[in-house]
Amino acid sequence: MRTKYILLPLILILNACSPHPGAGGWHAVDKDARFQRLEIRYAGNADIYKQDDDKLAAWRCFWGAADKVTAHLKCIDASNADNEQTYLFVVDKETREGVLRLGEQVLGRYDWQPPTAPPED
Repeated sequence: MRTKYILLPLILILNACSPHPGAGGWHAVDKDARFQRLEIRYAGNADIYKQDDDKLAAWRCFWGAADKVTAHLKCIDASNADNEQTYLFVVDKETREGVLRLGEQVLGRYDWQPPTAPPED
């Protein structure tokens, strides 16, 4: 009986700590996607890469969960710190496909890949 009282809180805590489905590496499915890939890291930072430069991030972001399937990305243009943008990244948990949005505009569809290591600065 005492074991139940210990296990139940532990299960609830571990369940609440599961990673957000938006975390990971994401590669564009469509050739006309605005960005080639996204790296959304578990630590709360993210990088967005353009189609023509897969090595240097175009946008540097901080992100948080807006809900169970949506990540809210607050980003700064890597070449102009005065230029800020807010994106939403919505994940279909069944298909593991993500959609990047700027307001109502869909910027691209992405497939999940394991995350890569953050770039050395």
